[in-house]
Amino acid sequence: MKITKSTYLKILLLLILPVTSLLLSLMYGDVYIPPQEILHPSQIYRLILYEIRLPTIITAALIGIILSVSGSIMQHLLRNPLIDPYIAGTSSGGAFGAILSYFLLGFSLPLSVMIYAQPLIAFFFSFLATIITVLIGRGRGIYGLVIAGVIVSYIFSSAYSILLVLLQERYPQIPPIIFWLMGQITVVGWSLIPALTTLTLVLLILAYKMSRALDLVSISDEISYTHGIRPNRFRIFWLGLISFVVSFTISIAGVIGFIGILVPHLIRLSIGGNMRTLLVYSSGIGITVMLLSNIIADGMLGTIIPITPILAVIASPFLILFLVRRNDSEGA
Repeated sequence: MKITKSTYLKILLLLILPVTSLLLSLMYGDVYIPPQEILHPSQIYRLILYEIRLPTIITAALIGIILSVSGSIMQHLLRNPLIDPYIAGTSSGGAFGAILSYFLLGFSLPLSVMIYAQPLIAFFFSFLATIITVLIGRGRGIYGLVIAGVIVSYIFSSAYSILLVLLQERYPQIPPIIFWLMGQITVVGWSLIPALTTLTLVLLILAYKMSRALDLVSISDEISYTHGIRPNRFRIFWLGLISFVVSFTISIAGVIGFIGILVPHLIRLSIGGNMRTLLVYSSGIGITVMLLSNIIADGMLGTIIPITPILAVIASPFLILFLVRRNDSEGA
């Protein structure tokens, strides 16, 4: 197969953008690290680089892959270009479960137990929220599913807001976690990176192996049945897996929204393609968008701010463009 010049350019950009964002992330943050100190860091820079910045960058990159790929898969499964874990209520349900775990388990358990118990509780409510959204929005078209997701998100957001107030009353010694609820990747350390890497690889490998089935389900249920695929069971499996993986990212970095809807749109507008194409480009662009957003969040504007508002500002023009194009096509 002949590779065109435009394809070479896309592949080159896919390699350059993540590498550039990685180098910028190593340099910029709460403390600026000069380029010469990255290769041969002195004592203080070595501590910042290897114990703080590098694990934070790896975590941000992996979360960027997870959320971008999850958004691409959900849009394929539900045949809705405006859905992602944030819109579908998956993230809000996971956040509710993560906060509820403090009430159920308290702060008396060892940290090693809480690290893995919290994502399990978050997963239950994350999956529950996703299923409720799908059931409410079924048969109501693109906007019906989006509205259902917004309703479910509001329900769980209101619930965890109440829990936050009660949590502050019960445990006044803990710092406010409002930043965590809007996404924050800071000083995460190395301990959770093996588990996060494993989940990322499982998501990517399964999505790659089942990419043909995902493409068929995105076309129609009838075609899926003719190829031996049970579309409803297939959707439940994937929504469950995505809910689990996303709930684990929530336990680490809080609720990070909009990247799961922004990245697939960028790819479809510029490249298009099937599920395998979306997987490859969602991973590379997801890393880039997440790392650059984290640079801005981590002190570039003079103070630390949450990631989700930054991503919302970036994503809004693309969502408006999509809605305008869709209305024009429907009116034609």
